[in-house]
Amino acid sequence: MPSLLFGISKVEISEDGTTWTDLGATKGGVEFTQDIEEREIMSDQSTDPVAVITTRAPKTLTINLLDATPNNLALAFGGTVSSNTVTIPAIVTGVEKQIKITTQQINNEKYVITIKRAKITGKSSIRLNSDDAATVPLDVKVLAPTTGDPVTIEKQAS
Repeated sequence: MPSLLFGISKVEISEDGTTWTDLGATKGGVEFTQDIEEREIMSDQSTDPVAVITTRAPKTLTINLLDATPNNLALAFGGTVSSNTVTIPAIVTGVEKQIKITTQQINNEKYVITIKRAKITGKSSIRLNSDDAATVPLDVKVLAPTTGDPVTIEKQAS
C-alpha cells in the first residue's frame, strides 16, 4: 500500500515544545512551501553555467483556521486578548512559536510535521460573506533554530 499524506487531524502550537495547544478546526488546509534560490556561476568560455549554487531555501506555511476564537484571531493579526476582545496594535511584530501539524491516519500511518521555530507574522485577512464560514489564515515564516533542522516530517505507524 502507498504511503499517503491526507488531510489534517490537528494543528498545534507551543512555546517550548513540551506543552501543545490545539488551534481547532481548519478549512482549506495547510500549505507548506519551500522555495529554492540559486546563483549561477558563469564562465567567459561557456554559455552554460559552470556551477549552480543554492543560496537560500526559505520555507513558509499558510494555515487556514476555521475556529475563529479570540486567541486564534490575536495570533493571526499579532494582537492580544483581554476579556474576549482582540486588540491589534498599529505596528505588528509577530510572535515566535513551535508548530506541529498531524495528518489524518490512513492505512495505519500518519505524518507529523514539526517546525521548531516559526514566526507567525501577523499578516492576515478575513473575508466575511454570506456564502460560507470565514477562515483565519496564519502567515508563518520558518526560522532557523539554534540547533538541528528547522523542519521534520515524521511518518508514524500505529
